[in-house]
Amino acid sequence: MLNKIVNPFIKAKPIYPSKYLSEMNITLFYTCEINVENEAEIIMTGENLYRIFDNGELFAYGPRRCAHNYYYLDKFKLEKGYHRLVIEHYSAHCNNFYVNNVDPFLIIEIKENEKVKKYSGNAVDFDCYINNKRYQKVTRFSYQRTFSESYHFDSNFKDFLLGKENDFIKVNYDIFEHKNYLSQNLDNNQFPILEFKAFEEGTFIFNDTKNAYRDRYMVLEELKIFKMDEWEVNPNDYVSKLDYKLKNIKDLQGNCFKTYCLENSRTGFIQIKLNVKKPSNVYLIFDEIDTSLGKEKPIKLEFYRNTTHNIISYELSEGIQEHISFEPYTMKYLRVIVEYGDVEVEDLKLVLYENSDVKFEYNFEDEKINSIFNAAISTFKQNSLDLLTDCPSRERAAWMMDAYFTSISELLLTGDSKKEYLTLNNYALLKQIDTLPKNMIPMLYPGEFPTGMYIPNWSMWYVLELYKYYKNHKDKELIESSKKNIKDLLEYFKNFENELGLLEDLQGWVFVEWSKANDEDFIKGVNFPSNMAYSKMLYACGILLNDDSLIKKANILKETIKKYSFNGEFFVDNMIRNDKNEFILTKNTTETCQYYAFYFEIVSKEEYGNLFNTLLNSFGPKRDDTLIYPLVYKSNVIIGDFMRLFILQKYGYHDIVKDESVLYFYNMSKLTGTIWEHENVFASLNHGLSSVVSSILVTSIFGYISKDEENKIIYLTNNHLKEKGEITLPLKYGKLVLINDGINPVNYKIYGDYSIKLI
Repeated sequence: MLNKIVNPFIKAKPIYPSKYLSEMNITLFYTCEINVENEAEIIMTGENLYRIFDNGELFAYGPRRCAHNYYYLDKFKLEKGYHRLVIEHYSAHCNNFYVNNVDPFLIIEIKENEKVKKYSGNAVDFDCYINNKRYQKVTRFSYQRTFSESYHFDSNFKDFLLGKENDFIKVNYDIFEHKNYLSQNLDNNQFPILEFKAFEEGTFIFNDTKNAYRDRYMVLEELKIFKMDEWEVNPNDYVSKLDYKLKNIKDLQGNCFKTYCLENSRTGFIQIKLNVKKPSNVYLIFDEIDTSLGKEKPIKLEFYRNTTHNIISYELSEGIQEHISFEPYTMKYLRVIVEYGDVEVEDLKLVLYENSDVKFEYNFEDEKINSIFNAAISTFKQNSLDLLTDCPSRERAAWMMDAYFTSISELLLTGDSKKEYLTLNNYALLKQIDTLPKNMIPMLYPGEFPTGMYIPNWSMWYVLELYKYYKNHKDKELIESSKKNIKDLLEYFKNFENELGLLEDLQGWVFVEWSKANDEDFIKGVNFPSNMAYSKMLYACGILLNDDSLIKKANILKETIKKYSFNGEFFVDNMIRNDKNEFILTKNTTETCQYYAFYFEIVSKEEYGNLFNTLLNSFGPKRDDTLIYPLVYKSNVIIGDFMRLFILQKYGYHDIVKDESVLYFYNMSKLTGTIWEHENVFASLNHGLSSVVSSILVTSIFGYISKDEENKIIYLTNNHLKEKGEITLPLKYGKLVLINDGINPVNYKIYGDYSIKLI
């Protein structure tokens, strides 16, 4: 299944204006007109991002993000007729978690009947313009993503797309050489549209006594930023100081606002049409939630809540002004703010940018379960466009531990693992990153960060995901191309094995989860959750490399962990050395450490029955940790809460799995229609790995275990809940319908040449 290096271009060459090659935050337009007699095909790729408008409408967005010096090809069909194509091409050229910090280029070829009709490098086919209407020197959008969007338009952007008017400056481009083009097997995403609904309006005052919001992404020069005194506009310092008041307003004039909403938080491009009656300064601010949770009027809409610059600003001349944001953003609420001028909002939409591969269908009698499935599937769709990402808002980054769990959702909801494959394939193509220690892989990829930050634990999850992917798909080519990474990581971790065979004093950002388990005092020395993951990684390496000695080493490590970490009641998080170099077990104990022990099969329920019963009966979302085991610190959503659910499910406690899933996630699903990163609202409220609750519930309600596509076997169990519901699972060569009537064993219907095996 490994993507092959190809060169489908007959005449096209990579192009870009040399004068802008190394500049940050540059947007270009390439325009082309073509008459298609029957059907034509666009083949293209590039660095960093682009989108295509066809006769004024958004047509495509790409490319699929890839490893350094490799490029996934996009293919798009053009129907018969006239097409004015405008390709908007963006280069960030900064350090971030989203795209690579590399020199940009674009290559495009349009063929009809196998004949090249238009191609980049031919000066008469494509004109190039600099987008001088987008301010270049602005704040970042976030620490993890690139730059924010601020514009000044004298004429209607839509008229430019349609070829009616052009205020942009034409520039000459140069021709370059690139190679390593990769085929890919993904369908192109659709762009359905949601209408915003207006629900409040009022006035505001500028309160200069308030402090303007400040964030690290504004000042950290290693990110490659524009210094604040260079910014051409500064929407942050204006919007930060506004005080809002509800009031009926006749017109949207200076010091007035209107707030709009969607039913749930979604991701896409903001498309707005304004009738500007006199020159106006307009701000769009947005977020996933009303942080007052309905307690304040107007709603509390904090553009910076997720440490993001959720603002798009426009300086507009009179007339009709239409625009669609270049970047996809995540929101439930959007507020239109007019600093000065007079505008009428004629149209406001969100053009969705979400995975269209989901074929999973569901219906439950319990509306709370329906609500959680709605949220889980929506969360997955927004985090699985080209790669498996953490959140569609703050980062859009392909973190490795996140991808492990999100890939479980992908296989369930789409019937395949296309995005997981591309995520893993990028690592297979990876060359050693100069800023990382020898043999260590990045914590996310693509993207880069100059300080050399990395998470050693995430490389363990990377190996575990490779192992899981291999079990599901038997893809020997991908494993073969990944073996260097596996062997390098084994060499890396050997350097941290102490005389007991335990990893000690791991370097980098040692990450267990978002809880007390990640405090420095709990991480230092011998961190047992990290060693528990390492034991499972060694086992996976043994299978993937066909090396029994690694499996033996994993089993020895299990016994060592049990000997030194367990205090008779709980597994303790870490062990340190005293002045005599003797090992001392700390008193640092977390709920999450116990889950690591069971999740990574260091221990079993049968072996540690008392501990398991404590977890079962005393821990979880119902625990008041001020009264019950106050010195065993609580878990968080990522990832202790999910580990708990998987453990309970493994041992057949499906009623508890259902009840606790509702306690953990139902309120999230009602507030935003998504599943969150934490148990509170201060960070991402749409986190890809959290979509795995869908898989957890499918197993508990329907007894669905797994599928073997190679041999066309579906594995089920009769150990499941009596919960009324019906689902349709997509299969590679058909589909499976499971029906639970709440009384009898699950009934099933198979569409395709598959057999059922009960286990």
